[in-house]
Amino acid sequence: MNNEYKNITNNIEEVFKNFFIKKQIAVAISGGCDSMALTLALNDFCKENKIKIYALTIDHGLRKNSKNEAKKVGELLKKFDISHKILAIPQKQIPHKNIEANLREIRYEILTNFCKKNHLEFLFVGHHIGDIAENFLIRLFRGSGLDGLSPIQKISEINGVKIIRPFLEISKDELKNYLIAKNIEWFEDETNDDEKFLRNKIRKFLASFDDKNLLEKRIYNASLEISKTRDFFDEIMDGYELEIIEQNADNLIIINRHKLAGINPAIALKILAKILMKIGEKKYKPRKEKLIRFYEYLIAEGVIKKREFYGCVCEKYGDERVKICRK
Repeated sequence: MNNEYKNITNNIEEVFKNFFIKKQIAVAISGGCDSMALTLALNDFCKENKIKIYALTIDHGLRKNSKNEAKKVGELLKKFDISHKILAIPQKQIPHKNIEANLREIRYEILTNFCKKNHLEFLFVGHHIGDIAENFLIRLFRGSGLDGLSPIQKISEINGVKIIRPFLEISKDELKNYLIAKNIEWFEDETNDDEKFLRNKIRKFLASFDDKNLLEKRIYNASLEISKTRDFFDEIMDGYELEIIEQNADNLIIINRHKLAGINPAIALKILAKILMKIGEKKYKPRKEKLIRFYEYLIAEGVIKKREFYGCVCEKYGDERVKICRK
């Protein structure tokens, strides 16, 4: 089994070579095959290197059995002497609209808060190549641009905690086979069959192909190429940003309208999205169609009327300039 699943162990070892991880780490585990495989692969490595693991399960409270399922995960991990902690989402924070996106944000907030409180610098999560393919298609259907179609990063940071995803080039089938070979059970989320969620529809669509793993790999490669284009585009944008923005403070930015109107609209929209996210203290970009309307308002001839958008207030500032500040 060691040779057959060397890809899994190599990805784990690579992370620890790149980071100075000396004492302890956290891993998010839902009980699904991806996070279960990650936790057990980490455990094998960490035992040899005397590194402590904290396995964290979020009880989202969306299903009646969620608490019992979280406990079962703990019971299984106890056999491997892995410390397990259940973190419940408070009832008042459970989202009732845009559930998937809001729940993801809440989960990361709870997980990273625990990590910071317990001096855990690294949080491992079990995203795999199938997640990249699903995200790509979801964002494609929703009309995302270069940023949205670029892949999840292997290493990112949320709330001061490094998020590590070592399995982004590994298929879910490989992770399942790894657990089967080790005779380890995992838990399937029954909501994965609920087609009211777009992700589940896309997951079924991908599963309908005989060469699903090859398709996922090709989508992954396409998203990597898109990310290269995005990076090149960002370099160009940085130069124009210096020309357009005449004053840049934490909660106030002054833009030259004339110069904004004179650059490529795609670059202008990207600069505006960045400004609005900063000033409005938003984590995500505004919807493209709304952003376009805001851009058209800014570059239109005539007097600028005061306007609120995306947590910001925009108003005239001199003859050719506008001031964007926090609402």
